[in-house]
Amino acid sequence: MEKRTKIKIFGTAFFACGLIFCQSVEPTTSNADRTNLFILETETSKEKTSDNPRTLKIRVSISRREDLRVKVGDKLNAGDVIADRNKERNALVLQKQQAEITLNRLQTLKAARAEELQKPVTPDATFAENQAAIRRAQVSVDAAKRNVGMQETHISQIANLPFPGDLSKIKQHETARLALLKGELLEAESNLALERAKLETAKANRSYSEQKDTLEIQKQKITLNEQHLTLETNIAQFEAQITNLNAQIIALSAVRAPFAGTIKKITWEGQTNDEINVVILVDVDNGNSDSGAK
Repeated sequence: MEKRTKIKIFGTAFFACGLIFCQSVEPTTSNADRTNLFILETETSKEKTSDNPRTLKIRVSISRREDLRVKVGDKLNAGDVIADRNKERNALVLQKQQAEITLNRLQTLKAARAEELQKPVTPDATFAENQAAIRRAQVSVDAAKRNVGMQETHISQIANLPFPGDLSKIKQHETARLALLKGELLEAESNLALERAKLETAKANRSYSEQKDTLEIQKQKITLNEQHLTLETNIAQFEAQITNLNAQIIALSAVRAPFAGTIKKITWEGQTNDEINVVILVDVDNGNSDSGAK
């Protein structure tokens, strides 16, 4: 009897404890609801900061320590200069300016050489001086011929004169005079032939000079074409050089911060030839990133 009573009391107590235990345990659904609430808060936080990254790794290449314009702990505004290889860039700009000056000079020279080479302007070949000399010589010949003819007529008239004395001496004198006149005629004719020869020589010289000028112009055109090709080559080379310099200048543009933040870490990775590779780690400010550049 006592055993039954003890079992009954123990069972009653166990049942009561079970009821108390069931009432004290919260439903499992409340844990699930709490987990969903945490995820929602996390997603909301991400939505608020999704426009900017939390950290930003910026890799730059510099040639001197001075090219790096920041240090650990520096505060950055969006647009602040992080690295700038201005010494190299200025040297390239100077090279570009010198190349542009040379290019302009070559282009000006090309324009001047491109003008068509004209034949030298020479006066018309009238040979007026030679022709005037021929006319003067012809007048002298004509005058000498008239003198000879008149003297011959004069001598023939002497022979027919009704003069009782001896006319042989007179005729001998006039004959000697005729010989002199014929000598003058011969000289005048020789002078005329000489002036005509001078005219032909002048014509030949003029023809030779014109041919020589034509040949010289052809030679100059050949030289001009060679110089033109050389200028074209040089111009193309300087244009390519200027294009390359522009690309190098653009490549050496200053590296600026895209967001506001703080320099957290600077890592010097190593050097390749003349370039030093640096990695800058920036803690991005989650506030306004457009806070004015330096």
